[in-house]
Amino acid sequence: MKICVLGAGVIGLTTAWCLAEAGHDVIIIDRHASTAKEASAANGAQLSYAFVAPLASPATLKKLPSLLLSRDSPMRIRARLDPALIAWGALFLLACRPAAVRETMSAQLALAALSRSELTRLTQSLHLSFGLRTAGKLVIHRSARDFKAACRSVAATGEEPGQQILSAAECLALVPALQFDAAQFAGGIFTASEQVGDCAAFCAALTVRLRQRSNVAWLLDTSIFGPVRCGDKLVAVHTGKGQVAADHFVLCMGAASAAFARACGFYLPIYPLKGYSITLTRPPDARVLRHSITDMERKLVFAPLARDGRSAVRIAGIADLERNDMTLDGRRIDILRRAAAELLGLDAAGDIAPWCGLRPATPDSRPIIGWSPLDGLFINSGHGMLGWTLACGSARLTADMIERNRPASETGAFALRRAA
Repeated sequence: MKICVLGAGVIGLTTAWCLAEAGHDVIIIDRHASTAKEASAANGAQLSYAFVAPLASPATLKKLPSLLLSRDSPMRIRARLDPALIAWGALFLLACRPAAVRETMSAQLALAALSRSELTRLTQSLHLSFGLRTAGKLVIHRSARDFKAACRSVAATGEEPGQQILSAAECLALVPALQFDAAQFAGGIFTASEQVGDCAAFCAALTVRLRQRSNVAWLLDTSIFGPVRCGDKLVAVHTGKGQVAADHFVLCMGAASAAFARACGFYLPIYPLKGYSITLTRPPDARVLRHSITDMERKLVFAPLARDGRSAVRIAGIADLERNDMTLDGRRIDILRRAAAELLGLDAAGDIAPWCGLRPATPDSRPIIGWSPLDGLFINSGHGMLGWTLACGSARLTADMIERNRPASETGAFALRRAA
């Protein structure tokens, strides 16, 4: 079959690889002149297979007023009176129910396990180099109440291999780079099996491999304007370089997926969560960060990376509900600067490589993977803050479902109908 992949971020590229590997003729379209230019460019770098809790939860619901009203909150609403946000927000509130959270956790853990397996396979078979390392991840909790809840969650779900509940003193012993005093936080959960990797470097390496395949064609620097329908079937897309026809299309356009779906005549519950990151090249005299860290209260992540032969730290987070605004807000970058100084003692006054991007979020944090109401259009989008973690597993499911093979993981939890 000829299959057109719409979007060349980490979701689109992994999807294109799985489809091309299965023998299909693949064409990749993206509006940018090169791959991975949006949410895949400088994300948090954590491959977080064990920590896939959704943003929507009873705990988030309780904290929502303070989260949204505080100027320095990690989450803010910047889009006023937006009908799309109102519709998305109503579904978000429904997704905060405990039963919905449990369903999401179960589905995401299964998809994360598949994704880890697929990433390992691709890395080894294609000899991809992108700084992949099993660094372990420490999730720190500032409040005793949140820490006790996290400990209960670990006990209820069963500990991951190598997962430990640590006191504040034990956290400081594990991560000497932390500048905390033991009295400043309650404790942490450490998972030794968690990984880090540079998503942009992965995309660049996979792009090289895709360009070596004779059954993959490219249309980069090409805007996608809308669908070409024949009755209830999508037969082509309008682009800046003319119509592109195919047997099937896979929607991997990130935050732009919802607009394309509207043009196709259906509602896709995806809204952009604007995130930020800074990347600090570690000065020679700074202490090395060996494990990745998540500051649960502030919703910030700190990941050790290797870039151009030097060690670096990626600090990322923030979730602003801000419709399609790519303006780099200096006040949000300052939050990351201060966090780097307070948590790790890193000077973020110099060249910090600031970045912002729009994460395509669904109300329940689960991606949408499955056939759309429009015949011929498959959806693989809406991965929110877990796109890097879930990309390879989502691509595997997509290829299996398009080929009508038995998928490697349960797919009903990711169907569009569960979210609409």
